[in-house]
Formats: sequence, C-alpha cells, structure tokens
Amino acid sequence: MLVNKLKNYFYGIEGLKLLKDSLLTDHVLTYVWLQTVAKKKGNFGILHAFQFHFQRTKQTLKLISIPFPANQKAYEIGFLFLTDSFSNSNSFSISNKVLPASLQNPCSRRRLSYKFITPTSPSHIASVTILVLWTTTQLPLSTNKMARWDEILSLPVQNPPTLEFSASDLVWSKIEGHRDNMDRLALVPFARVDDFLRGESNNKDCPTRFHVEARRRRPPKMPYKPKVDGILEYILYWCSFGPDDHRKGGVVRPSRSTYIPKKKTAGRPNTKRGCTCHFIVKRLIAEPSVALIIYNQDKHVDKKGLPCHGPQDKKSVGTRAMYAPFISEDLRLRVLSLLHVGIPVETIMQRHNESVEKQGGVCNRDDLLTHRYVRIQERNIRRSSCELDEDDDVSIGLWVERNQSQVFFYEEYSDTDPFCLGIQTDWQLQQMIKFGNGRLLALDSNFGVNKLKCPIQSLVVFNLENKAIPIAWIITPDFSTCVDTHRWMRALFNRVRTKDPTWKLAGFIVNDPLTDILAIREVFQCSVLISFWKVRHAWHKNLMKRCLDMETRAKLSKMLGQIVKDMCRGCGTVESFDKFMEDFVECRDFTDYFKATWYPRMGSWINALKTLPITSQETSSALEFYHNQLKIRLLNEPDPRTYQRVDWLVDKLGTKIQAYFWLDEYEGKYDFSRYWKDEWTSGLTAWRKSKAIPDTDVVVESQSQSQSQTVKVVDQEDRGISHVVWNPGSELGICSCGWGQKGNLCEHVVKVVRYFREKGSGSSSVSLLQYNRGLIDMLKCPPANSFIRDHAVSLAVWVSEQLRGGFGKNGESGRGEMVNSCTQMEVD
Repeated sequence: MLVNKLKNYFYGIEGLKLLKDSLLTDHVLTYVWLQTVAKKKGNFGILHAFQFHFQRTKQTLKLISIPFPANQKAYEIGFLFLTDSFSNSNSFSISNKVLPASLQNPCSRRRLSYKFITPTSPSHIASVTILVLWTTTQLPLSTNKMARWDEILSLPVQNPPTLEFSASDLVWSKIEGHRDNMDRLALVPFARVDDFLRGESNNKDCPTRFHVEARRRRPPKMPYKPKVDGILEYILYWCSFGPDDHRKGGVVRPSRSTYIPKKKTAGRPNTKRGCTCHFIVKRLIAEPSVALIIYNQDKHVDKKGLPCHGPQDKKSVGTRAMYAPFISEDLRLRVLSLLHVGIPVETIMQRHNESVEKQGGVCNRDDLLTHRYVRIQERNIRRSSCELDEDDDVSIGLWVERNQSQVFFYEEYSDTDPFCLGIQTDWQLQQMIKFGNGRLLALDSNFGVNKLKCPIQSLVVFNLENKAIPIAWIITPDFSTCVDTHRWMRALFNRVRTKDPTWKLAGFIVNDPLTDILAIREVFQCSVLISFWKVRHAWHKNLMKRCLDMETRAKLSKMLGQIVKDMCRGCGTVESFDKFMEDFVECRDFTDYFKATWYPRMGSWINALKTLPITSQETSSALEFYHNQLKIRLLNEPDPRTYQRVDWLVDKLGTKIQAYFWLDEYEGKYDFSRYWKDEWTSGLTAWRKSKAIPDTDVVVESQSQSQSQTVKVVDQEDRGISHVVWNPGSELGICSCGWGQKGNLCEHVVKVVRYFREKGSGSSSVSLLQYNRGLIDMLKCPPANSFIRDHAVSLAVWVSEQLRGGFGKNGESGRGEMVNSCTQMEVD
C-alpha cells in the first residue's frame, strides 16, 4: 500500500521519528505535494509539525508562521498532509505561499508564512496534520526532467557560416517534451536568431514573415536561481498569416473579438488566414549565449491541414496572400537610401513600375511596392530629428537606447575614461563578413579633428573593385586618451564571429604608428600593415601651398621620397631629415612647417616603417578616395555650430552617410543620375583610372627615360590638355592637374609609375623592397613574426603549384618558365 511505502521511506529519515506511530496507520491517507523529490536519502528534517481542527459548517483559514532553523543552509522541499479520511484527501489547498530568496541561500529571515484553506463542507474530515519538510542539501531534479535537459544541453550549437539560414540548414533532434510529445529542437547562438528568422521568412516555397506572438523576459536586475531549466527569455514567433483566421468561416480568438472584418480581406497585407506555423525560442539561464529553438509546427497550413497561403494555396492565387506580407529588407534599404539622398517619391515609384513592367509583371512581394508606403517613409524622414534632448550627452544616451542593434560598443563619460561609441549597422556587418573574410581591413583614424566635436575613426573593407566601404565608425573626443583599444576591437570581433565563426582577416592596415599594434594582433590574429597616404597627402598639400616654384617642389618631394625608401630598407634615421632641412634652408616656410609638425613624430614613423610592411599605391588610392568621399558627404552643413553636437554626427552617419555608400554598391544607381549631387557622385579611384590611360598618351620629353625630369600625360576627357608630372617613376611624384594640386594622388602620377616600371626603367616599389627583404630575412632566421610566416607559407604554396604544373609537363623548359615568372612578380 501507499502508506506502507511512505512509512518505509520516511521513517528512517532523521526528524520523522518525532512523530508518534499512531499517526501513521493503515486508516490514514497520505497526500504528498513536493516541489522536488530526491531519489536517494539526504539530510532531511521536519521544519515544523502542527495539527488543527475545524468546524464542519464553514471554511477555515489558518495562517501559520513557522520558525526557520538558525545558522543552517536549508531548502524547502514541500509538505506532508496527514488526514483521517480517504475521500476528501485532495480537498486541501495552499495559497499565497511566501517563499523568500533566503531559501536558496543561507537564510536571513527566520520565519516563513503559509496560508492553508480547508474545504467549506468537510463532512468526512475532522483534523489535519501538516509537516513542512526541509533538507540541508539542494536536491536535484527528477530523473525524467534531468535526463531531458541533459540531452538538450548535450546537443551541438549549430552556427551556419551563411549570413542567414533556415530550418533546412539545421540538423533537428527529437526529444521527449511536454505531455510525452516529441519536440523537434536545435541549439543556435542567441545572437543569430534574427538570421534564422530572415532565412525562414525567405522560404521560396512559401514566403512569409514571422511576428512576436508572445514574449516573456526576466528583468536584468531580478535575482534568479541558477536552475538548469531556467529561462531568461521566452519568445513565440508565429507566421504573420496566423493564428487567427479572418476568412469566411474562420476562427478568431476571443481576445480578438473586437476585430472588424475588412470588405476585401483576401488582398490585404494584414490578412489572417489561420496559419499554424510557429516556433519557440528560449534563452536558457544555464547557457545565456545559446538559443533553444523548438519547431514542431513547421508547415504553413491551417487547422484542417490545408495550405492557407503562398503558391501552394490555390485560393490565394491572384491575391497578395501568394507573397510575403511585407517587402524585403533589400528593397526597404533601397527606398530609404534613395529618399535620404533627395530622390522624389514619384521618381522612385516611376523607376520601380518600369522595372516591374520590364520583367513581365508581378513576381514577388517587392513588386507590389505602393506609393503610400514610400510616401510614409519620406514623411518619417522629413519629420525626424536628431536632437532628442537639449543636452548633447543625454541625447546620445537616448539614441543608444533606441538603436541597440547599431551599437557594438558604448562607454559613457567617467572620471577615468572619455566618451566612446562604436556604430555598425546590419548592412555594414554584412559587408564586413562578405569583403573582410580572408582580405584586408583598414583603420582610417582621426577624421574631422579640426571641425567635429568628436573625431571619427573609420574601419573599411575593400570591395571587388578595391574601393573602400565603411563597416564601422568609432567616435570619441580624444583617441590618445580613449578607452582601451583592445575592448572595442574585441567587441567588434566577437560580433562578427558570432555571425560567421570561420571569419578571419588576412591583414589589418593602420595609418598611425601610435595605434595599438599588439591589441590588433591579439584580437584579429593577422599581419599588420601601415599606410603612408596621409603623410604623403600632408607633405604634398603643404608643398603646393608653401613653395611657389614647381622645380623646388619636385626636388623637395624627390628628397623626401628617397628618405622614406631608406627608412623602409632599414637604414633611415632622424639625421636624414636634419640633412634635408639643411639642404633646403631657402624654403623656409616649408621647413618650418616640417620641423614643427613632423619632426616630433619621425621617431615613431621610422620605427613603424622599419618593422611593418607598407601598403601599395592601389590601397593608398582607395583610402584617399574614401577620405575625400566622407569629407564631401559629411562636412557640408551650412551652420558650423552643427558640428559641435555628437547626436547630429551619430544620426547622419547611420542614415544619410550609409545611404550614400549603400547606393555606391547599387547596380541601378545610374537610373537616377540626373539627381546626383556632389556628395553622391562616385567614380573610380586613381589606380583604376590610371589603368584606362593607354601608353600612347604618356609622352616622355627626354630621350633617356632614366634621365627624364618631367613626363606629359594626355587628359582623357579633353584631349587638347596635357598634364606635366615631375619626378616620374617616383611614388611621391607631383602633377600639375587640379586634383594633384590639392595634394591628392592622381591617376597621372600612378600611370607614369606603372609605365616606367613596365619599361624596366623605374625604381621598384617600397612594397616590393620590403617583400624581398622579408624573403631574405626568412632565409637568415626562423620565421619569428607573422609577416615573414605569412609570406613564407604563400611562397611555399606558389612554388608547390609551379612544380606540379611545370615539371610534370615541360620538364626542363618548365623550370625556366617558373624562374622567369618568379623574377617578374610584383606586389603592386
């Protein structure tokens, strides 16, 4: 019998012997209500035992105050009811149980309160004895529950390398769940739930969207018990075509009884068609970084099991229920970007309708873009304000709260650290994954030092045309006293690795020798290169401004170029610049500028150029082009006081500036060329433009190319104009064109450098000199740094491929071809 089993189980436990045996008789019914049950004997005890009688004619309420054992860590495990009747054993209830947090830890409170309610007509019950049980050791979960969660937590966390993924990309496991049903579930990183949501929504067989039907979230500051089955967040996602059914004869939930049916429900985006497809996302206390997805209803069918929307639903043919209920993210970004740069609503709709007609009619939800939607977006942009508060600091805090998805690092002002904000939109994160994996990433530092309240550091990647795309911005008033660079770099790295665990950089480019190189190598685990374009730009700009004679400019530039090349070879010193200023003492204006601005920095630059490889002209031209683009697009406000607000800067970077760079990658941007402004127009870099100049347009005035001091290059737009290039073949050449006069690297200088090198009369690039020096150092010493190691591996792979391809086919002739091709390798 049940009583005998309970007697045998509880009688040997310390504390229950306090009860008289007369209470445990065969005529006594035992009803046990336990929160957790231990399968093995533990250190149990009776917290309190009491007995009360009640009248037979009315309900009795008892408030019991129980003393807690002093100086003991105890866990309440339940109650034991002993009554004198069999039939009404389940008629007792417990309500308003006060369970303080002291039960989970060594208690601070010494009394517990319980309310016991007896039945209104206890005809067969005269008395009840209640035991409150406790134990000094925390008890485990039941065997079945523990086995389920052990099985769940033992599943692998799946992280597909694609930008978005669906249920078909995951391996689903079936584990016993509620009411003996088999749950279909998988574990993914919690940060990638949105990627799973987008992948499921873009289902080709049944395009849809999912909305949050229910959500429960534990407050961040709320204390919780570290239980294995505890949940930090619960989200129920449901197909937007359900769960209500607004079709004729459909079922609507009682809470939605106030819904008024539309005249034509089938063709409206908010139509509910009773779709049962839904899934549950749980964020566990045991693994906060992991999301448990329970996906039992993965078919887009109604309660009858029939397709209710999409191409498979015959009744939805000719209506909007065939397509997704909302436009895609790509079209939304396109519309917002066009509106931000000033394209009229009517023009956007006209171009969109023309493209739909060209493809032969409506094919997807994006083709159903309405004029009303575009007009609403235009109105929202026009009415939005970047000033959320009069106080700039408060306004920034409000912006961060509203745009958590765009912030990867945020540090408020404090006594030790200044303000620092890292911004990255979803589109920028996608570009970082797409163009950064296995490629280069560059840090363009200290933009807007003289105008902006908080300068900008830009992180850029290079697309297939080697044009720079910003993938993050870091804003802080002073980078020299900024928070630890390692912290925001680690935050950015963790963000991208969460999306793509295989993401890895090939190299990181800096343009400031004082940048924390060790932090970059530790976080990104890659080689570090240095770009000299900002120094060359500053020198060139001030030469044009402070020296009036073109021949003197050429001599100064040539001497500086030779000193930089010597530093890269490892033989340049500060004394070289002392000799330079002595030789050109007549150029007082420029030498004073050089001594005041650059002489204090030469020590760090010499050390950087000796230890770090320098980037090529192609990379330098791309970085310079991006810098000029950002300058034109950002610093164009009529009121200079605007630059002193950080909320304006943050808002413009995340909206209008991203719109310009998004449109740079948009293939259909030329359809709106009549609306282009200076800040939108985007062309080719100087390196790309130089490739379009034929060799016949390069005119060498001297018969000996090595002795030529000037070269003329025919202008490609106006063939009657020729631009003169001094110091031909040098990377610090000077050109007479308008772009070169501003200190920029123009296509004419780049073309002349390439022309002379192809003819064999020009000097080798600094990048190639460093490459050759690295190979020589590799032969002299073991590979101690990443630069030598990376090049050694690439060279070994290249030699292996040449051996397989050359010796296997041509024998000795292959060896000759291999050597010749090896000697012609060039970094640029």
